Amino acid sequence: MASLRDIRQKIGGVSTTQQITSAMKMMSTARLGRAIEAINLTHAYISKFEHMVLDLKTELPDFKHPCMVARPVRSSCIIVIGGERGLCGGFNHDLNRFAKGVIEENTAPDKKVVVIGRKAIRFFEQKGIEIHATFPDLTMKTLDNELFNVSRTLFELYRNEEVDEINLVYTSFASAVSRYLTSIRLLPIDISTLPPKPPTKVLLPFDFYPSPQEIFNQLMPRYLRNLLYRAIIESSASEQSARMAAMTSATDRAQEIIDELKLDLNRSRQALITREIAEVISGSQA
Repeated sequence: MASLRDIRQKIGGVSTTQQITSAMKMMSTARLGRAIEAINLTHAYISKFEHMVLDLKTELPDFKHPCMVARPVRSSCIIVIGGERGLCGGFNHDLNRFAKGVIEENTAPDKKVVVIGRKAIRFFEQKGIEIHATFPDLTMKTLDNELFNVSRTLFELYRNEEVDEINLVYTSFASAVSRYLTSIRLLPIDISTLPPKPPTKVLLPFDFYPSPQEIFNQLMPRYLRNLLYRAIIESSASEQSARMAAMTSATDRAQEIIDELKLDLNRSRQALITREIAEVISGSQA
């Protein structure tokens, strides 16, 4: 049986760990709240943007923009949005394994893998998968300054026919306790998959200035940027919710270990007292 000193040291060590996990849980909860607020704001903006695209396509049924026309896939771009840090349960492992499966199942002769997030970058480097571009520092704090340049670069790859499709792999956020792995196609856009616009009583005609081609050339990079923006925020929210759940479980487990150690401490103390009493009685009888 361990000595009282050893048990007290173990209790102190576990208590320190419990304080750390509890603090990380509180931080993840606060960050999750900010991410959910950003998701709600983004959904409204993207919904309006999709309605604009539907209006333009309805007004010009015969107009075909390159971003809306599928072509034979010779080169595919796959964007993977991973986690920034660890200590979030199986979040990074599940996403990396899912993304690796998506890449392997893609039948395009040429694949350009773009990875966002430190954990995903490290995973693909260890697996020996060729990476076309990496963005390890593209987080919620730097989205406003850097994301538009990233989306413009991806759009130019598609417009110059260096890639024939752009796919996105990330963890979609449903709620604080629900998230799911997602693989979607960003470009070319399938109009039939866009959510229908609520009916309106007044239909106003459109005048295009400059040309519809130029208007769509300006809209598509912004549309791509906002889809990436939403995906990165949802991935961050999913990571924070996973970390919050993991730290909650760790904090609860630490409390269970402390209770078990305290029980062992009381048993050891009682056994020591009993032994001392027995030695006193034996000495008095002698």
